[in-house]
Amino acid sequence: MTSRTVEPPGAEPEYGSLVRDDRVHRTLYTEPSVFADEMERIFGRTWVYLGHESEIPEPHDFKLTNLGTRPVILSRDEEGTARAFFNRCSHRGVTVCNEARGNAPRFVCSYHGWTYSSAGDLLNVPFPSGMDDSFDPAEWGLHHLERVESYRGFVFGVLSAEAPPLAEHLGAAAALIDEWVDRAPDGEIVVRHGVRRVAARANWKLYLDGAADGLHPFATHRSFVEMSARHRDGLFISQFRRNPDETPMYSRVLGGGHQYLDQRPGMGGRVWDATRPAPGTEASVADLEQRYGSETTPEILERTTVAGMNVFVFPNLSLVDNSIGVVQPREVNRTEVLWHVTSLAGAEPESLPLRLRIGEDFPNFGDPDDIENWERAQRGLELVPDVEWLHTGRGDDGEEGADYGVTNEAPMRAYQREWLRLMQHRGGENP
Repeated sequence: MTSRTVEPPGAEPEYGSLVRDDRVHRTLYTEPSVFADEMERIFGRTWVYLGHESEIPEPHDFKLTNLGTRPVILSRDEEGTARAFFNRCSHRGVTVCNEARGNAPRFVCSYHGWTYSSAGDLLNVPFPSGMDDSFDPAEWGLHHLERVESYRGFVFGVLSAEAPPLAEHLGAAAALIDEWVDRAPDGEIVVRHGVRRVAARANWKLYLDGAADGLHPFATHRSFVEMSARHRDGLFISQFRRNPDETPMYSRVLGGGHQYLDQRPGMGGRVWDATRPAPGTEASVADLEQRYGSETTPEILERTTVAGMNVFVFPNLSLVDNSIGVVQPREVNRTEVLWHVTSLAGAEPESLPLRLRIGEDFPNFGDPDDIENWERAQRGLELVPDVEWLHTGRGDDGEEGADYGVTNEAPMRAYQREWLRLMQHRGGENP
């Protein structure tokens, strides 16, 4: 057991002492003051994924989202421009929108009736004759995020004026987003199929720890792995039955805290051939072959099935198979992950039901496994303060962009270094 390193209550934590080359301190997952600093220094300073353009396709469409714990409205204004502003009335702080999504040219506060446009501008206060002549409505609109930018339909926002351009933030992850989106015949994805909400009594970084972790499936998802292997060796996820480092699968450190794991090389050729059967598969394939012929159908099936790619864009965007995952911190020990199954613009309509059924396959079996282990980890971290450190030292660190075996923890260590960089940033220069 090592000596205590945590600062006394109320003191500024020495974050550099809590993240080391082969270990991190338990308080990163348990201390409310650390969580509060994360909401300010990470979610308040770097680009955060807010939503997808296809979720707000028309003028005045909106959806509720978050920037860390801050409630945000993502809206398309009358001119068709995507806007993001806090869901907080400038008068007394009441949330002005309480529907998850919809279409509204106005947001009206339920408390005193202040009314805002879909661009966040203050349009009206009740009985304006009672306001002083110095009152300027332009000063009292809903507070906008500093910048809102989109890449391939993915909308990001940032509060800090010091943040680098979005393209710089994405770095090498942009090419992987391109690859993920370019499976669509029209080069766009569509996010309009509802949301699956995964809730866990666990810290948000426990999801990040596993974003490119190829070691855990053989244990965490053992029943799913074995079930796939019994059905037919070579099916999706059965490649984790043996040592995954002996397969061609690889993980990669992308820079900026972003992570990547590519499962496709372990699937042995066409990804469709490794796809687990889903309800209605045979009928869907037969229908596609009848309509499009036996030569075209394999191409359709290859883009309909799982992508085989795990792309994580720090701090909250996850692209896994055919779904977008949004990591949503709620409290130091409470997290939600919002999953959106996507469809492909320009794809054959007959392929959509099959794509949606395939998108349900792993979550039905894998999500409960992951949630259970996140919550068990959180309990252990909270209840045993006497053991301070978590081991993160498996494998060596190479150059940025290098490929690793999928059990190497280099991608996790890399995101933790980015976490540390932002947590130590004091302002005055680009975070």
